[in-house]
Amino acid sequence: MFKNKIIEYYKLLKVKKVDKYLILTGVIGVIIGLVFDIPIINQIFVWAILLGVCIKLYDFTEKIERSIVPYDFNNLLPPPKKKSDKK
Repeated sequence: MFKNKIIEYYKLLKVKKVDKYLILTGVIGVIIGLVFDIPIINQIFVWAILLGVCIKLYDFTEKIERSIVPYDFNNLLPPPKKKSDKK
């Protein structure tokens, strides 16, 4: 039940492209904090950047896992030679 809710929220986040907006607002917030020399604003908006990057990394790993081709090691290695002649 809990896992289904997380997957549902993740799909909603990807549809709405929340990760891009989180990173963009985080960068803008950090720039504003640096310009006006307010460290608390930097500390708050860095969390938005971190959350957006985590969502992007999770999406990247999901894409990599989907594109992995399973290898059949039996086809990669030549078959062992049969011992037909015993001396």
